[in-house]
Amino acid sequence: MGDMDGEHLYTIGELARRTGLAVKTIRFYSDSGVVPPTDRSPAGYRLYDLDALVRLDLVRTLRELGFDLAAIRRVLDRRVSVPEIAAVHADALDAQIRTLRTRRAVLRAVAERGSDPELTEQVREHVESARASGIDPASDRARTVLDGIIARSCAAFGETDSPEYRAALLTRVETANDPRTERCFQLLGIMNGWPPIPTLVPVFDWFVQSLRHHPVP
Repeated sequence: MGDMDGEHLYTIGELARRTGLAVKTIRFYSDSGVVPPTDRSPAGYRLYDLDALVRLDLVRTLRELGFDLAAIRRVLDRRVSVPEIAAVHADALDAQIRTLRTRRAVLRAVAERGSDPELTEQVREHVESARASGIDPASDRARTVLDGIIARSCAAFGETDSPEYRAALLTRVETANDPRTERCFQLLGIMNGWPPIPTLVPVFDWFVQSLRHHPVP
């Protein structure tokens, strides 16, 4: 270990202790040129100055925030500022959050659809009967069918019919009508040797339209 113009130089081991990063990780950043060594000892060991320590701390922080090495290199090379790259990553995270929310909604729809197959079958039977009778989902006759279905749903799940409940139900049914939900049940049926599962898309379409036209009990 030595000094360079009176400045203390750190070994990889010292950097590891100060930053909490593994020696292997620091060596990787060093080899990739993100945090190159400042000097080498007479024995050939890498040495780093205070600037390298600060850069390494910044690299660790940015990595924890999800920045990739290419973005970090642009920041360290001062080709882009941290606020600029942070704005890009924030936009990317917004997109990821929207995707995750959609996935969560689909998974919940799968869980709810499979949690009470008897109720699902009742909904299917009543809606298919209404469709076969030519009942327009926007009509007063459709309201009667819808009220009956919602009453059974509320009884099954311990809910109370209200505009808020119908709005939440509309969201769930729209999600349940996602092709991925349908495909999930079709694949489960194939794997378990179930009889062919009829599509519920026409049922859900009618149900959604009826809920939109009759949002209030």
